[in-house]
Amino acid sequence: PEVERLDLAEYGLVKPLLIQLYLSEQPHYTDHPQLTETELTDGVGQIEGTFEGENVILAVRDGEQLAGFCWCVFFDPGTGLEGEVAEVYVDAEHRGRGIARALVQSAVELFREKGVTLGYVWTRHDNETAIRLYRAAGFRDNRQLVLTWYPTGNP
Repeated sequence: PEVERLDLAEYGLVKPLLIQLYLSEQPHYTDHPQLTETELTDGVGQIEGTFEGENVILAVRDGEQLAGFCWCVFFDPGTGLEGEVAEVYVDAEHRGRGIARALVQSAVELFREKGVTLGYVWTRHDNETAIRLYRAAGFRDNRQLVLTWYPTGNP
């Protein structure tokens, strides 16, 4: 598959796939509101570089639409340039063709070109397909214990 970097003016092409991604992922997070496709469509709004830092969207096209995308974010918290694979999604009709592998490999190549000192990706523990994909691209399980804090809503 041919991977390209989208121009900012083309970021809107990501919206239909982003909504599919959200619809497929939200059932895994039952403690969050389960939104309808209409609510998600209305809520996503215009796609811009919405993550803090430099946003780069890599994509594989299927005619005028996208078959898949990989959204990368780059930022420097003062300790060196970090790169995150923020979102990866391939349309169900295009799976099994190596698109996700090509997108993630392109992201890793971009990390190298930019001189990223730390690159990471988040996924669910039970998302075995994604875990295999990321490990095949060179990502490894974190050597550090990462603790998280979530607000409980209680004062």
